[in-house]
Amino acid sequence: MQQLRRKTDVIPEELHTIKPAQRRKAFWIGMAIIASVAIGAILWVAWGLQERERQYVAGLQKRMELLASSQVQMIEALFQVNLQQADRVIRSELFRLYAAEINLVEDDVSRIVAGPLPGHPLNDELSQLSAQLPMMQNLLVEFTRITGFIGGRVVNRNGTVYIATDATTTPLRPDQSEMVKKALDTRQNQFGPLRSTAHGLVLESYLPIFPPGGSGKDAQPVAVLYLSKAISDRISELIGGNRLIEKGESIRLVQRVPGGFEEIVPWLPGELRPVGVPLTLDEKQRLAFAERTSLSGEQQVYSVGVPASMNWWIVAEADYGVSREGLRGERRVLISIAALLILTFTVTFSAVWTKLVGNQDRKLAQHFESMAQRIENQRQLLDRINGTIADFIGLKDLQGRYRYVNPAFAQAVGRSTEELSGLDDEAIFGFDTARRLEQSDNQVQAGSDLVTASETVYLQSRRHHLQFSKSPLRDGEGRLTGIVSVIRDVTEMVEAQRRQEQATQKTVEALVRAVELTDPYLAGHSRLMGSLAVEVAKVLNVGNLDMATLETAANLSQIGKLFVDRALLFKSEALTAEEKKMMEQHVVHAAKVLDGIDFGLPIHDTVVQMNENLDGSGYPKGLKGDAIMLPARVLGAVNSFCAMVEPRAYRGARAPEVALEILRSCGSAYDQQVVAALERVVRSSLGEKLLAKHSTT
Repeated sequence: MQQLRRKTDVIPEELHTIKPAQRRKAFWIGMAIIASVAIGAILWVAWGLQERERQYVAGLQKRMELLASSQVQMIEALFQVNLQQADRVIRSELFRLYAAEINLVEDDVSRIVAGPLPGHPLNDELSQLSAQLPMMQNLLVEFTRITGFIGGRVVNRNGTVYIATDATTTPLRPDQSEMVKKALDTRQNQFGPLRSTAHGLVLESYLPIFPPGGSGKDAQPVAVLYLSKAISDRISELIGGNRLIEKGESIRLVQRVPGGFEEIVPWLPGELRPVGVPLTLDEKQRLAFAERTSLSGEQQVYSVGVPASMNWWIVAEADYGVSREGLRGERRVLISIAALLILTFTVTFSAVWTKLVGNQDRKLAQHFESMAQRIENQRQLLDRINGTIADFIGLKDLQGRYRYVNPAFAQAVGRSTEELSGLDDEAIFGFDTARRLEQSDNQVQAGSDLVTASETVYLQSRRHHLQFSKSPLRDGEGRLTGIVSVIRDVTEMVEAQRRQEQATQKTVEALVRAVELTDPYLAGHSRLMGSLAVEVAKVLNVGNLDMATLETAANLSQIGKLFVDRALLFKSEALTAEEKKMMEQHVVHAAKVLDGIDFGLPIHDTVVQMNENLDGSGYPKGLKGDAIMLPARVLGAVNSFCAMVEPRAYRGARAPEVALEILRSCGSAYDQQVVAALERVVRSSLGEKLLAKHSTT
């Protein structure tokens, strides 16, 4: 497309047919006619626009302040409803009397809640208060259930909760303790900042409870009633339900928190977000009407802020561009009148100019028509290519809704491209898959150029393995406008790999059975090796690849003995030096059997090296130290241990403690870290079970 743009944007030289002298003459004649009229028209338009601008801004300010003030009244009504509901408790003579009696208790109030301790019975007064506590708690629970509060607590002046609606009362948070203290000190109702919880936005109220006959003017509170209520739905209605809101206008709710301000957005995940622009309040704690950046920092707006209860502000915003549409219409009228005057005087100029440049315009029109046709051909070509691509291609907006999918995508999910337009991942792939895919979307929006992920997804009741590749779509100014997803169906490849792994596993099992049939003394040896080696690897904190290598290599470690003389395998006396050399050839035979088999793991090298010793005394190559792989060092020690605790034709089985002592005494031959890990496994309950099971088998 870049090459196409370079070619089509160039206007051929042959289209410039008007001579420079003719062009200059026609131009200055026209300018002389138009200039005098244009100057007067421009001055008239400028004055009219300035006056209309002043009137418009004044009217908009009055409207926005009225809109914000009406919303403040609705917020105040919300708090008033909560207080009216809470009055049933804080004005209840029963609650006030009980709180006053608790306040007079000098002992630890927690004893009333927890009950008497052994050897420390409660006195009559505490016993009576403790007996009344369940009834008071049931009353509070019933109150919260009827009124729709999430929970409630009664806190004494020392900050101890002695009545609560939840069975496992957690301690008060530091900010809750501070609000309790503030309610006690000021003797007035307090409200904490809205918090986002599993219940949505929660409003926390802290209401002082006075003794019977007391009030906020002549008595000290004896306790504080804490209530929490989910108000996400109510806040959504308050913010979005004002019928006075016009196009381009919005109501935003802001609260003060330590360190700044937060906007309350119940329709977004998290429901609270920091205000991205500074808020400067006047002496009346109002946000003065002005043109400024919106609270989200996305566009210019006219806005005004009016304070409400509990450090809340209602901010009314009007989109700068949308709100000025009417003003722009009036501007267009004024400009049109001026333009009409100017146009009248340009007719003569146009006649002269048309005669000079008419021919050139026709040629340019033909050129641009040809250019448009070439662009259309390119577009059709791209559409045909896109329609034949087997991968699924989708374009989502920043809200996660698909705005475009290619035919392959639509066919895979069993819907048409028109049906998929506007749907999100949850509607197409289901809730769980959508939540996992949302993580990669968030990474792209956070700035990643390319994010890949693999998911197992059910499409039309069939399981598919899909690879997602996501990248940002940006406009000409570099702003993120969407997310491009390219999805490849790798189900056949994954299933083929799984079948190959199953076939490999069955082959390994068949080889192990063949070894055990050849030498009965090796029955279960490979399985015991594999089980102990895996547990040793866990103690050593090795990686998953080494763990898989150990398990498979252990099963194949004795494969070379298929080719060793059976007389040597079953000889009841100790082998001679020459016979040992012949026996050691089992490693060479194993290497030949395993050579060329692609396990995807270093199985071949591990089996070949497991008989090497750290001091170079092993076979077949006499490797030393770090030249021996860690999996081979683990199998070497475990193989020797298993061989010693199993009976052979020429000796009986040794005890595990004796075998471990022999491995420790051969310090230069075996990796002592591996030996120590093996000893830890053998002495564990799991190791004892493995050895006992093998011995029984």
